[in-house]
Amino acid sequence: MEKAIKMAKSLLWPCAVLLFTVLPARAQEIEQKAPAPKYRMELAYIYDTDSPEYVFVIGGVIGCKSVASLKKYLSLLPPGSILEWAPGCIQRGIEPLLSSEQEMEDFKAFCAEKNINFILVPSG
Repeated sequence: MEKAIKMAKSLLWPCAVLLFTVLPARAQEIEQKAPAPKYRMELAYIYDTDSPEYVFVIGGVIGCKSVASLKKYLSLLPPGSILEWAPGCIQRGIEPLLSSEQEMEDFKAFCAEKNINFILVPSG
């Protein structure tokens, strides 16, 4: 009986050491695998105004009336976020960001600076 208790104690120590080294490492793996938040952007045309107006819509619920307000909102997103935009191929030539190559390049640079992965899905 005494020998069995001594043997159990000698096996308990390596198990405890193993447990305390493996569990924290596993917890770190679980934390690191969280996917980056992904947001979908759309450009909504406001129909009932005298002059054409557009609103950037993020995730179907956040609206930004200008590129400046869009940038202000995007600054709140966590670094590493994904922003996807598929504007489509039908355009009027007066849409914000889409009508100016320079404005689009500035927006891409802004996203890169904020560590936002901007994905522009080309239309075809």
